Formats: sequence, structure tokens, C-alpha cells
Amino acid sequence: MAEVFDLSKIDAILEKYHGQEGALIPVLQEAQDVYGYLPEDVLICISRTLKVSMSRIYGVVTFYSQFNLTPRGRHTVRVCRGTACHVRGGNKILDKLERD
Repeated sequence: MAEVFDLSKIDAILEKYHGQEGALIPVLQEAQDVYGYLPEDVLICISRTLKVSMSRIYGVVTFYSQFNLTPRGRHTVRVCRGTACHVRGGNKILDKLERD
């Protein structure tokens, strides 16, 4: 069964940025703070209110790593995959995490 969200929580955020150019990212950030992630129903509400296409919203949300389209767990584990980290064994850590 699909989860139902209290969309009234987003109303205050949208009102705060009403009429402001470039408000999409701050609105998304605050919405994620409220809901813990960005549910589709919330994105649809943002799209309709700000008159921004869903494709543009998804483009922004999937471009920036700070945004989450699914609920996260209590802890976030990040492993550096850059050259310096690779040389120091970062991939071994990632391999171990993926196996467990």
C-alpha cells in the first residue's frame, strides 16, 4: 500500500519561496528536511506549485548527491573511490561492505 504524506507540511515551504526565481533547490532541501527524503507526491506538489516540470525536478534531484528519492537508514556509509583512496585500500573497504 502506498504511503500517504501530509502535504500541508510543504505548503509553508512553498509559501516562503512564492514568486522567487531559483527557489527549486532551497524548496527541495527544506522538503527533504521535513520528510527525510523526497517522496514522489511531494515532488508533484512542488512541480505544480512552482510550475517546474517533473523532468527538471528529477534532473536536479538526481544530479545532486544531497537529495534522496528513497528513505535512508539511520547511518550513511560513504567510501571514497578517488585515486588516492584507491591506492590506500579504499576499494578493499568497499568490497568488504558489499559482501556483508
